[in-house]
Amino acid sequence: MAEFVIVPYSKLSDCARKELIEEFITRDSCVWDGTLDEKREQILHALRTEQAVITFNTKSETADIRLTEQIKNFHNFNLSHD
Repeated sequence: MAEFVIVPYSKLSDCARKELIEEFITRDSCVWDGTLDEKREQILHALRTEQAVITFNTKSETADIRLTEQIKNFHNFNLSHD
């Protein structure tokens, strides 16, 4: 069984998505350039275009944002989701 599942960004409420993105930015701010609003838009664009995905770790029950390339290496992980 996989340790994590992909959660389509569109399934999160606007509030939950905004909070997750902002938490990600404050934790990994060196990855993205610009102001908070610019970083938020960059990450949202990456989620919309599947360059990044929201993952939920079923063991730790935590959510994260990961670059698609990071998770493709895990067990031939398939990005198709419902």
